[in-house]
Amino acid sequence: MFDASFPTNAPSSDDGVNFAIQKGVFISRSNVRWFKHNDVNDLERVLEDIRVEDLVLKKRLTRRFIVTEGLFQNHGDIAPLPKIIELKRKYKYRLILDESQSFGVLGRRGAGLTDLFDIPAQEVDMIVGSMATSLCSAGGFCAGSHEIVDHQRLSGSAYCFSASIPAMLAVSTSEALAILSSTPTLLTDLHDRARLLRSILAHRSLTPLIDLYAPEPDHPAPFLHIRARETFLASRLRDGERAVPREDEERLWQEVVDECANQGVMITRAKYVVKQEVNCPRPSVRVCVSAAHTRKECEKAAGAVKSAIVKVFGRWRK
Repeated sequence: MFDASFPTNAPSSDDGVNFAIQKGVFISRSNVRWFKHNDVNDLERVLEDIRVEDLVLKKRLTRRFIVTEGLFQNHGDIAPLPKIIELKRKYKYRLILDESQSFGVLGRRGAGLTDLFDIPAQEVDMIVGSMATSLCSAGGFCAGSHEIVDHQRLSGSAYCFSASIPAMLAVSTSEALAILSSTPTLLTDLHDRARLLRSILAHRSLTPLIDLYAPEPDHPAPFLHIRARETFLASRLRDGERAVPREDEERLWQEVVDECANQGVMITRAKYVVKQEVNCPRPSVRVCVSAAHTRKECEKAAGAVKSAIVKVFGRWRK
């Protein structure tokens, strides 16, 4: 993410970013400051603390970055881009935005978070992302000014320890972009399926059991995280326990995954490197839809997830 030869870089990163970004920040050897997930007030506090500290200690000017995701892989919510850009201008920072999950998904054209908020892409200094998500290929991309992209291409760690993607994958990526731009119904179908999934899983019968983590209903992600409601977990505490052990909560969701599989629906339990995460999310299941799913298939899948949750939660820790 940053040229490792410049440990004086000063990134301020959302503590809810995915594991790849966390590792990119760490291997840069930069003095990273973390702000609370999607909390622009805490981001401003961090930036102001750095500004005051620099004045007091008379530090020399270094390259400063705000690092965040467009659509958060570990949470399913969207970064408040307009406010982040406002803070970047105020404190004179550069913005690095990971669009791995949002490119090809959000916005009228599927161009990601800037498209969603109708903000010129030039307002974001560096847009990066994986081509293994919506483009169904491999590798990654970096978009920005010529100076920034050239520096990243030649000075980034990956330049020394990787190779170009196979020509076949490069061609398939170009074809995926062509299909995306020429078939706008893909996005409308995707958003419709995601709203349908969320509306079924938001049924009041599940409200006492789960919390849904997803973006605003008008712009849903193609995936959402489902986590056990705190009040439900509190009701299943055993004698002497102050909280349900993480391992037990993970087993709960694995049972839900297994029950869904028995009903012919494949979902996955979110998995984390718990001891290395900056702010490890609570255990959850991650439910994904695609534009290729029909409404009937989404209704069946959501119904299966709903019934599995009711069945497994009803017998858990009893």
